[in-house]
Amino acid sequence: MCGLLLALLLVLATPGWCSWPAGPSFVDPPVNVTVSEGSHAFLPCRVANLGDRSVTWMRRRNLHIITAGLLTYSPDDRYRVLHPANTDEWTLHIRHAQPGDGGWYECQVNSDPKITTPVLLIVRDKSLDDPFYMHELEMTDNSTQVRIEGAHERYIQRGSILAVTCTVDHKGRSGPEQVAWYQGASRLHYDSPRGGIALQTDKTPTRTVSRLKLSAVKPSDSGRYSCRPDTGGFASVTVHIQSDQPQAAVHQSGHSSSLAAAAPLRVIVILAAGHLLSLSHYR
Repeated sequence: MCGLLLALLLVLATPGWCSWPAGPSFVDPPVNVTVSEGSHAFLPCRVANLGDRSVTWMRRRNLHIITAGLLTYSPDDRYRVLHPANTDEWTLHIRHAQPGDGGWYECQVNSDPKITTPVLLIVRDKSLDDPFYMHELEMTDNSTQVRIEGAHERYIQRGSILAVTCTVDHKGRSGPEQVAWYQGASRLHYDSPRGGIALQTDKTPTRTVSRLKLSAVKPSDSGRYSCRPDTGGFASVTVHIQSDQPQAAVHQSGHSSSLAAAAPLRVIVILAAGHLLSLSHYR
């Protein structure tokens, strides 16, 4: 009897005899990934003890599933998951990253409870690195183009409304889910601290039109505005807010309307002076 009890105690004392197997967990802490526009982005995710669970990548902004396991569910073929055999790595690969690809992504495991880890992707806009790199139109491929309607440099009066229209032609392929607007490197939203921002988007099978309106503009609203569809590419316009009308007229046309109005008066004065000189000569 004592021998049986001793054997039972030895079994209970054996490490791991009554412990539950460890569940899935992330190996590394969350990271930020910064890449240049047009380069490849690799968002890391390592999961230990995955077992029969699966790994899913999704975009936090729109809650769209990008990949699940080894399958890709995004219509954008630039996305895929990299999972070398017999490893715990599930890396999201984004080819030719664009500024519109930036934002928060989540790597998820369908455990109970579900676990997630966020990864922030930052895509550096090459046009912001070079102040002289300014395009009104950028071709993303042979079937898609992004353009700003009207002049690529504008002067408007303080207190008026700034209206900018961006057109995305996407013949032969699906259009963008959304078009983002930026002032410089800052993205514009309905709830931006500035206020007075209106955004409107109209879609057809071959074209997406996005309109930006800013009410009661002021000098701080001057700058470079760009529209960026999430399918890639961008177009931009430079805006100057003028404090008074005469300066705006000079900048836009190169001539002041007040000077033009004064020209006939100068002619009259010159003619009158010539007439007086001729009279004095006869006297």
